[in-house]
Formats: sequence, C-alpha cells, structure tokens
Amino acid sequence: MLPRAIAIDEFKGDAGGERFQTVVVDAESREILNILPDRRRDTIFSYLKSCDTSRLQMVVMDLSQGFKKAVREALGNPLIIADRFHYMRQVYWAFDEIRREVQHELWKQERIQMKRNKEVLWKSPFRLSEEGRERVEELLPWGDRLRQAYELKNALDYWFKTSDETTAKAGLETWMEQAEASGIASFQKVVKTFQTWKQEILHSFMYPYNNGYIEGINNTTKVIKRVSYGIKSFERLKKKILWRQQVPTTLKHA
Repeated sequence: MLPRAIAIDEFKGDAGGERFQTVVVDAESREILNILPDRRRDTIFSYLKSCDTSRLQMVVMDLSQGFKKAVREALGNPLIIADRFHYMRQVYWAFDEIRREVQHELWKQERIQMKRNKEVLWKSPFRLSEEGRERVEELLPWGDRLRQAYELKNALDYWFKTSDETTAKAGLETWMEQAEASGIASFQKVVKTFQTWKQEILHSFMYPYNNGYIEGINNTTKVIKRVSYGIKSFERLKKKILWRQQVPTTLKHA
C-alpha cells in the first residue's frame, strides 16, 4: 500500500539500456519505495496501477508533463505538488542564458571576468556579502539585458523566500506579468511553464513536501556508480540503492 504522500523523480542511472531511471519515495518518512527501470509515462502508470493507492492523496514531482499525465491517468485527480528546486531553477537557467549572451559580446578580459563571477551573479541577494554586492555592481553595467534579467531573477527569489500560502498567488502573478512584459524570450518561456504548473507551484506553499531528499538519494547513487565503475544491470543498481538505504538501520540494530 502506498502512503499518503509520495515523491517521484528521475535520476541518471545509465542501467538496463536506459539513461534515466525513476525513484519513488515516501514523502513523509523519506524512505525509498521503489526504483523504476526508466522514466517513461507507461512505466510510471503501470507501477501506480499495480499498487494499492487507497491512501494516496498527494504526489510531489518535477515539472515533467509525462509524470503528471501518468499520475492523473493512474490516480484520477490527486493533489500534485511541484518541487520547489525544479521550478526555481527554471528562472536561474533563464538568467544564465542572458548572462552567456552578454558575456559573448564582451571583450576578452571582460568575458573572463564575467565567467569567473557567474556564481556571484547566481547567488541569492539574501546570501551576498558586501564584497559580492560590489562585484555584482561592477558587472551589471555591461548590459541592460543583464541587469534586467538579474532583477527578474532576484524578484522571484524574493517572492520565493518571503511568500506563504496566503500571499504566494498574488506575488507569482505579479512576477509573471513583469517577466512577460520584459520582452526577454528566456523569461517569457518560464512564464509559459509557470502558467501550466501554476496550481502545482502554489501547492508547494501549502504542503511541507518536496524532492529535496531525493536529490540526496541521487547524489548517493552517483557515488555507488562511481565506486562500482558503472553498473549496467538495472536490477543490480536497484538492489545496491535499496541496500544502501538499509545500511544505517542495520548498523543501528547490530
């Protein structure tokens, strides 16, 4: 029987002839429930249909239309929560597209300086040191589009960090209007994505679930693959991941 809330996400396993696999996790206990051989819609649908889902109410996922369709086809109309990391990185990708465009137009020395400071430009203004803020102000005059994109990125960061379930909707709609009016294609693309996933994004402010734990699992999986010099067999990879989850419990009771 599946629990009340699950989280699903893909990871690069390179096993069984498939580049990506899918992990299913109990969103409350943070325990791995299953590893699926690929990220195909039919695979996820078949897995969910094979389970007792009478208790299942919520599903956390990235912005995958395939995941969403599989979940809705298998479960009807469960409450879907968009993972915070996955929707916020859309904005950072949009900003970095502009940064690279502006960087390409600069003289060599300026290009080098821009590239070396890209992490400072990415960093949330809430986390910038005084030195970091000074470096940002040195870079932004190199392009009006860069400054505009930087301000849009920071505006969404501010919305994300200061909103709650009562204020998130109005703040998101305001930001989307600003991004659309900016005329910057990469941000207008983000707006379209956010419009498609708007309700699921707002759910992330109403319920305390995300895919953060799965990102940790994915990092552990990378280590498993590296020390094994790659794992081609899906079943072997699956057993190693599930075994790794059991190790702390086994040692605790040894």
